[in-house]
Amino acid sequence: MFHRLLDRRSVWSSLIGVIAFCGFGCLSVQPCPADVVAYLTPSRAAAAERFETDLVFSGTVDAIGDIVEWINLDVVKSTINAVPLTDYGRVRFDATARFASWFDGQQFGSGSPGFESQIVLESFLPDPPVPFEITNTDAFEIGTLTFDYSGLGLQPGDTISLDIFGGSDGSSTRTTSVAIRPSGAQQTILVNPVYSSPLGSETSVFTIPTAIPEPSAALFLSLTLLGVCVRRSRRAPTEKGSGAFLEE
Repeated sequence: MFHRLLDRRSVWSSLIGVIAFCGFGCLSVQPCPADVVAYLTPSRAAAAERFETDLVFSGTVDAIGDIVEWINLDVVKSTINAVPLTDYGRVRFDATARFASWFDGQQFGSGSPGFESQIVLESFLPDPPVPFEITNTDAFEIGTLTFDYSGLGLQPGDTISLDIFGGSDGSSTRTTSVAIRPSGAQQTILVNPVYSSPLGSETSVFTIPTAIPEPSAALFLSLTLLGVCVRRSRRAPTEKGSGAFLEE
C-alpha cells in the first residue's frame, strides 16, 4: 500500500519501495495486456487569456475489474511555439469531484527541484482510501488543465502544446504513469498510459485567436454606423427636392 508522498524528491523511490514491499515478484512478470487509455480533449478558450483541456481516462476490456490507485502527471514536453515550456506554474490542475480527495493541491511549478513539471494524485490521501475500480470501458474524467498565457506577448496564430506524455527517468515507465492493481491481485504495478483514443491524444494544441472587439466597443461601432446611414437616407430626399426647386 502506498504512503503519502511528503517529499516529492523521493516520489519514485517511495513508490518503487512500496511496490517491492507488496510483492517483489510482480516486477518480473510479463506486462499485463490490459491498458489504461489517456487523452486530453481538444483545447477550448477560457477567459483572461487562458485555455482549458480535460484529462480523460478509460480502460480496455481486459482492464475491467482493475483498480487505479495512483496517477503521476508530467507536462515537461509542453511547448510554446515549439519552444519547451519552462514556467510550469502557468498550468493549473483542478480535479473532478470523484478524484478531488486524491489531490493535495500542489500545483505544477511548485514541486521539489527536478519535479516542478509533475503533480501526483493518490487514492491513499483520504482516510479511508478511495481507489477507483474500472467497471467498464466508459471514459472517466480525471480533471481539467488550464493554461494561462497572459503576459507572454503571443500573437494570433501562435501555438501552445500542452503535453502529458512525460519523459524517461531511467525506470521502466515514463514520468506520466498510473499505478494499477489488477483484478484479484494483491500487488500493484506501474504502467504507461496509451494514447490511442479517437477523442484525443497526449497533446492538446491551442492556437492564439484573432482579437475580437469587446462587446461594448462593437455595439458602439454598430450604432455609429447605423446613425450615419440614417442621416444619409434623410438627406437624400431633401437634396433632391432642393435641386428641383432651383430648376423651376
